[in-house]
Amino acid sequence: MTSVTSRRWAGEDFDAGGGKLCAMRCTRLLLSLLLASASPAFAQGDEPFWPGANYDPAIPTVRQVLGHESGAEITPPEQVGVYLQALQKAAPTRARLFEYARTWEGRSLWLMVIGSPGRIAKLDQVKADLKKLADPRGVSAAEQERLVKDMPVVVWLVHGVHGNEISSSDAAMLEAYHLLAAQGDADVDTVLREALVLIDPMQNPDGRARFVFQNLQGRAAVPDPTPYNAEHDEPWPGGRSNHYLFDMNRDWFAQTQPETRGRIQVARDYWPHVNVDLHEQGGDNTYYFAPPADPLNPHITKDQIDAFDLFGRANAARFDARGWPYFIREVYDSFYPGYGESWPIFQGSIGMTYEQASARSLSFARSDGTTLTFRDGVMHHFNAAIVTAVTAAKNRERLVRNFLEYRKSAVAEGEKGPAREYVLVPGHDPSRAAVLAKNLATQGIEVRRATEPVTVGTRKVPAGAFLVSHAQPSGRLIRNLLEAHIPQPDDFIKRQEERRARRQPDQIYDITAWSPPLLYDVEVLTSPSAITVKAEMLPMAYDAPPAPRAFAQGKVGYLMPWGTAAAALAAEALPGGIRMHSVGGAFTLGGRAYPIGTAVIRNAGNPADLHARLSALATKHGAEIGPIDTTYVESGISLGSNEAQFLKAPRVLLAWDTPTQSLSAGWTRYTLERRFGQPVTAVRVSSLARANLSDFDVVVLPSGNYGSSISEALLTRLKDWLRAGGTLITLAEASRWATGENVGLLDTKTLLKNGNLDAPGDKPAPGMPRGGATPTGGTSPPGGTTAPGATAATGAGEPRRGGTSTGRPSAPSASPADKPSASSAAPSASAPSGDPSVFDYDKAIQPERERPDAQPGAILRVTIDQDHWLSAGQDGETQAMIEGNRVFAPITLDKGRNVGTYATKDRLIASGLIWPENQDLLVQKAFLVHQPFGQGHVIAFAEDANYRAFSEGTMLLFMNAVLLGPGY
Repeated sequence: MTSVTSRRWAGEDFDAGGGKLCAMRCTRLLLSLLLASASPAFAQGDEPFWPGANYDPAIPTVRQVLGHESGAEITPPEQVGVYLQALQKAAPTRARLFEYARTWEGRSLWLMVIGSPGRIAKLDQVKADLKKLADPRGVSAAEQERLVKDMPVVVWLVHGVHGNEISSSDAAMLEAYHLLAAQGDADVDTVLREALVLIDPMQNPDGRARFVFQNLQGRAAVPDPTPYNAEHDEPWPGGRSNHYLFDMNRDWFAQTQPETRGRIQVARDYWPHVNVDLHEQGGDNTYYFAPPADPLNPHITKDQIDAFDLFGRANAARFDARGWPYFIREVYDSFYPGYGESWPIFQGSIGMTYEQASARSLSFARSDGTTLTFRDGVMHHFNAAIVTAVTAAKNRERLVRNFLEYRKSAVAEGEKGPAREYVLVPGHDPSRAAVLAKNLATQGIEVRRATEPVTVGTRKVPAGAFLVSHAQPSGRLIRNLLEAHIPQPDDFIKRQEERRARRQPDQIYDITAWSPPLLYDVEVLTSPSAITVKAEMLPMAYDAPPAPRAFAQGKVGYLMPWGTAAAALAAEALPGGIRMHSVGGAFTLGGRAYPIGTAVIRNAGNPADLHARLSALATKHGAEIGPIDTTYVESGISLGSNEAQFLKAPRVLLAWDTPTQSLSAGWTRYTLERRFGQPVTAVRVSSLARANLSDFDVVVLPSGNYGSSISEALLTRLKDWLRAGGTLITLAEASRWATGENVGLLDTKTLLKNGNLDAPGDKPAPGMPRGGATPTGGTSPPGGTTAPGATAATGAGEPRRGGTSTGRPSAPSASPADKPSASSAAPSASAPSGDPSVFDYDKAIQPERERPDAQPGAILRVTIDQDHWLSAGQDGETQAMIEGNRVFAPITLDKGRNVGTYATKDRLIASGLIWPENQDLLVQKAFLVHQPFGQGHVIAFAEDANYRAFSEGTMLLFMNAVLLGPGY
């Protein structure tokens, strides 16, 4: 991190984003002028932020630095940095300001550290001692006790991960001011003496900047609380997400975004004991704080659960005293380990989410006739944050000791548990195992790379395997990430079944499965004992230089087995003038078997410095390249046959803006541009009619319903382009749209809950039993079993944790077959008897035509057709994240190929919870379809192959469509 003291500051001219472009300065000036003209004057009788507070006039207020009162204006991101710098300048002995990362758009991410002068002066030593506390292995008992007695309790207050959740960043400025300026306040004195407070005021400045600009454009002359007016109605994509439209409150273990990587480094620098993630929710809600809702992740300890209650009761006392409503134990859970409050939990912190009802502008008319103001939100968040810091300070020794015991007990659990060591097997695509290992290491997990073979039971794994000991302080995080399934409590699942039977929304907040090894398609072995082989520790720095990959010069050229790293290398090499071919079948050369998709790179026709360029690219991307002195194959496809297709640098068009689902569009763009380095032209759907399709080889339609956006004329042009050789890729809901009767791009259909085609006439799908699938509801048990359990879901798109909605789309959940079924809770006039004269109430209330229950967040196994070029880099099976209610009938052989189909029932569920009848419906249905279209291709994914950009296995399938489609 870079201390801001080394950077220039000149009042409001300070460029918090670090940019020098005139455009940025002009934008900031425009925002300032708009703020000055739009800023309202609040009445003198406003409720005080902190009654009875007395502040040091030497510490500047928000008004003195920025020109408006706290809570009177939504502060733009650049001005937040300006104010924090002013605070540090005024109180240099008690505050230190750091820039810990930069966003994609170049804006600064700030961390303000506040403590006693003695601790701030010795901050490096404090951090070194905190690191000892976090890893007590080798630290004597006496030294551990000294650390517990001497160390401050570290309270990390993080704000505004969603850019349109606006009040917390302004509350952050007030929190810093209060801690530095309050005089004669015993509680603040206690915080400074006993705690170190870390304030991250703004986790998503790019999203906040987008929101502020759009809000100002729509703002009326005076604040208008109408919920549907322009200032409350955000255009696509809204301000919630960052530059690549990611929900960064789901990104903590995935670490795809620079903002997340920076925050994880902060966590590893300071090892916080208390962590609060401050959000906003729907304007008709009140305020939420811990304890969290069910289900709890099973790796949360009793001490942590007790601490949730400690902080909950302290906040409740404050809110009760001030007459503010709140709620606890509802909606917001701590199950998924990728939230901003949950990832720190599994490193030993007391992680909590706080949710304030959002005015989403300066005022909001609530349905109960009251008006919620932006100032209200700032005040509530400010009070909750300060109460949390005070409570932590007053319980310093308890919290610090519990943190130490958490880290020690994680080691002890690992030593005694059945999985003492996890082994990541390099497998058919070693680059994916390497990426996963790096991901773990950069989270502060110790990972070793074996330099000799490893024996696990009867299995011998070649050198290059990655070893992760369970017996380390991050052991509970390791279990969350490396175990295939994290169970939810049986009683919770039963309640969801009962709600489903009544068509009530489920209470599962986010995905029920997230296993990185499954989604990376990396095999994990477990050993009950420690593994002692020669190994080297992986560096924990995200930007650590890769190990050089040396290989000899080939007399004829080189072979590159296809995989994730090979695809990234090809995406960079092809535009750089390196020519390569993709072999459309398996072959054997030099005694080695090579799979379909292996790239042939000949010396002939390539630059003279080919070897040097390939060496650099192989090192950068981690790809395997082997020299060849002949192309004479022993068996299989000849390298010079017409089955070896020339690859060209694809020109890619990505549909952008409404009606695409913004998360899908963002995940796709990130996968192309950042994960694989493939240039892409994003074109707004409203401008597609103006696009010259012949300028592109590939068109990608992210998830969305394009029915009202792609005209008949544009559809005709798209089909003509396909016939001429274009490649169209559709994702999730876009694939459903492509099956439409009036669209005619994909010759299959989605299925209804009863197994019939979702099409006029409701005909049974090919291969389904006549009469459809097992009916749901009634007293008959759902068909099938689950392994390991049942699922819940939201509708299409990302679950909205910390969002603005007051509820979620109806989302069912399921249980194993040996649990009580959902139907057991349904009211029934009488049990079915088979007698037609007996009225069957359960049957009577079932809808006649209904789509399958939505099912986000489970991981299913997908069988891959290895004879198809889209399977390059895959073995016979991979895993896919599913969400929504799309089930596609397999395409018939006269129309195309089912390159990926969901597995048979006994192998279908890899992780997560699925309703039993949905399991029956999904068996061997289409996941990935290839349909020839003239000289071109339609390639359709049933789900979003780039889900959260942590689905490496299916991301490769997507990149195969992009890179190989134009060549085949």
